[in-house]
Amino acid sequence: MRIALTGGGTGGHVFPALEIGRAAREAGADLVYLGSHRGMERDLAGPAQMEFVGFAAEPLWSLKTARGWKSLISLIQARREAKQWLRANPVDAVFSTGGYAAGPVMGAARSLGIPYVVHEANSIPGRANRMFATSAKAFTSVFWATAKVIPTTVRTGQPIRRELREAANMRSDEPRKGILVVGGSQGAQAINEAILALKIDVPITLVAGAKNFDGLKSRASGIDLRAFLAASEMAAAYRSAELVIGRSGGSCAEFAAFQIPSILVPLPSSADDHQRVNARELVSIAGASLLEQSDLAKLPAVIDGWLTDDARREHARHNLENWDCPNATADILNLLLN
Repeated sequence: MRIALTGGGTGGHVFPALEIGRAAREAGADLVYLGSHRGMERDLAGPAQMEFVGFAAEPLWSLKTARGWKSLISLIQARREAKQWLRANPVDAVFSTGGYAAGPVMGAARSLGIPYVVHEANSIPGRANRMFATSAKAFTSVFWATAKVIPTTVRTGQPIRRELREAANMRSDEPRKGILVVGGSQGAQAINEAILALKIDVPITLVAGAKNFDGLKSRASGIDLRAFLAASEMAAAYRSAELVIGRSGGSCAEFAAFQIPSILVPLPSSADDHQRVNARELVSIAGASLLEQSDLAKLPAVIDGWLTDDARREHARHNLENWDCPNATADILNLLLN
């Protein structure tokens, strides 16, 4: 069986696709990653030992601007190129995690009658995933709320990286201590600045993002500042943290897998405000606090509310364990291959 993976722009799209690809390869499938020349999938497919084919797709901006019309033309051209490539290089199925890189590939697959499975990592599906949901072989999700938008949704959970899942499954009696701060694959400068301003006697690991690291390292006294963490390092950081602070994108599934209560700071500009909706789902199960970016001055009090209440953290861990879907990768792969 030959499978095309697609989805890109950020790690939230690329890493789940790569994880499904790894599992599909182990099941005997041949793989190719179809993405955008400008997305991070181009750089990650190679180390994952996957063939990469890129198209000139880019985010669709407002059509009230020249930039918007240019991006639309690029997407149309990318769909034409994807269709030509798929016609010349047939695949049995396509797995998509969405994003601007995925739209042209899903459109090409639909026009050629190639079955495709769509995975949505956020509560409110992105534009590309909504466009192709009705004709998908299956539409899977991380959040329960997605079914309110796409009624055919099957909640499978997130296919998080195997190194993380295996570490999450390892039980330990070692006490957790300290705070882990993660802003996603792009970093989160507003959160970084709020962490630097903290005056608390608690170990803090701040994963600032590569583009923010140099500007912060001279000011990060007493903080374990990292540009990024490899999978094994991230697993160790998750296993040792008693609280995590970050955005509320696809990483929410990782927080739940490790049963870590979180303080979620939604990205104000997220499409359809999906990060705030994501955060509310974890808040509804008492697994997180939602703190608006405009209210980051309140961060010390919110942190104190978690770290001084052992019963609250234990209740959150129990609820997060129930919300987590540890068999996500296998369940999605079953829908894709059968």
